[in-house]
Amino acid sequence: MKKSAGIDLLIVRKLTDSLTPEESRELEQFISGSDDNRKYVETYERLWRQSNDSLFHKIDAQEDWKKVRARMAFGKKKKLQPRRAFLRYAAVLIPALIILAAVSAYYFVPGFGRLTAYKAAQKEEIHLPDGSEVTLRKGSKLVVVRGLKGNARRVRLNGEAFFSVAKDRVHPFLISAGKVKVEVVGTAFNLKNDGNTVRIHVTSGVVKFRHGAEELLVHKGEEAFFDGKTIGKADIPDQNFMAWKTGVMKFNDAGLKEILSVVSDTYDEVKGYKINTKSSVKVTTEFDNRPLSEVLDELKIHFNKKIVLHDGILVISD
Repeated sequence: MKKSAGIDLLIVRKLTDSLTPEESRELEQFISGSDDNRKYVETYERLWRQSNDSLFHKIDAQEDWKKVRARMAFGKKKKLQPRRAFLRYAAVLIPALIILAAVSAYYFVPGFGRLTAYKAAQKEEIHLPDGSEVTLRKGSKLVVVRGLKGNARRVRLNGEAFFSVAKDRVHPFLISAGKVKVEVVGTAFNLKNDGNTVRIHVTSGVVKFRHGAEELLVHKGEEAFFDGKTIGKADIPDQNFMAWKTGVMKFNDAGLKEILSVVSDTYDEVKGYKINTKSSVKVTTEFDNRPLSEVLDELKIHFNKKIVLHDGILVISD
């Protein structure tokens, strides 16, 4: 069984419902690697469920580690019977796991220590302690270092949000979004992390968009992306990336696929689309906070097609 503190941290995040899609896949891959891996995770989960919140206020990690070392009797060579050996190491493993869980929870799990989490059941406006404002999209999650204290203001985003960051050149605003890091000192931008692709649209100021050693400076009117393999940037073609927030969609000489892409990204009940026909029609129109049903009715007329929402997928046919 190959494990590490990184795997333990993933288990803690799973138990507290704070895994990212990428972390979830990593943990599932570890579990499916062997029966030993699966049993290790099951043991961890069972110990977690048997513990209670008061445990996190009573642990003295240094003192407990001394006890663990004493019980393990480092430096002494003594042959034990298999059953006694199992019980001995189980007795060591349990408090060790609990200590690790407590420390991991304090540093990495929102609500237990230094982190605060916001999870949006609906579109939500969040006012951060530094004066920054965040519009969090439905279903998205923002994790913030409590009080935004330290040399930098650090947050983590899963999902999509619009940020209006208060200026503070001494304390840069750092966002972790999947494998991408975003750094600003005071600007406004829309950031989306769907677990596969990270994309940013800058509406004011300048943003550093970084993956590994690659870094882009993204200015007002530009967008940048990381698709899991490559990083790049371009000019923003229109303002429809803000439609989920503003409710406004504008199209100028747009084809069916372009419009459906924006509609799918704007309405939470639409997860994608499937086009079973062809159309060369181009449309210029605008929708201002219109219900999805009205939008689809108008598109049916423009393109002379059947458009049906089935299990979250827009299906287009003749």
